Amino acid sequence: MNLMTKQEEIIRLSKEKGYFVDKDGNVFNKDGKLISLSSTNKGTGYKSFNIRVNGSNPTRSFVHRLQAFQKFGDVIFKKDMVIRHLNGNSLDNSFENIGIGTLSDNMLDIPKEKRVLNASNPKHDHEKIIQDYKNGYTYKEIMEKYDITSKGTISFIINKSLKKIT
Repeated sequence: MNLMTKQEEIIRLSKEKGYFVDKDGNVFNKDGKLISLSSTNKGTGYKSFNIRVNGSNPTRSFVHRLQAFQKFGDVIFKKDMVIRHLNGNSLDNSFENIGIGTLSDNMLDIPKEKRVLNASNPKHDHEKIIQDYKNGYTYKEIMEKYDITSKGTISFIINKSLKKIT
């Protein structure tokens, strides 16, 4: 027995109710009326709209998922399949910008420099640390100045920067 996830149910219901996404990423209802969209995370997340499921409170339906469903069909619901924004802009739900693939494919859509920065999860201002190192500060002095307890952390920051330069 194939049990639908909540998101799969919502996307299927959105289509059944006549909602559709045009080539530019705009959402329309069954009457062809343009739907007002909201964004998660103050404009940096995903665009969505609300629908009612069986008369319940409104439920969020994500535009990129509906666009992908229209474009690729049921394959978007396969295990380990994710929806990709090919240009890296999660607010661009145009037909050409929506793709599918693995999580690895999705990560590779992010520019390498940004992936490296995200992977390092910087708690410290790398540019200031590197500048201090170039100005002759020792590892010990940098550790004290930035309250870093590991020489490995300093080494990682400096070596990562030097690799970008060369």
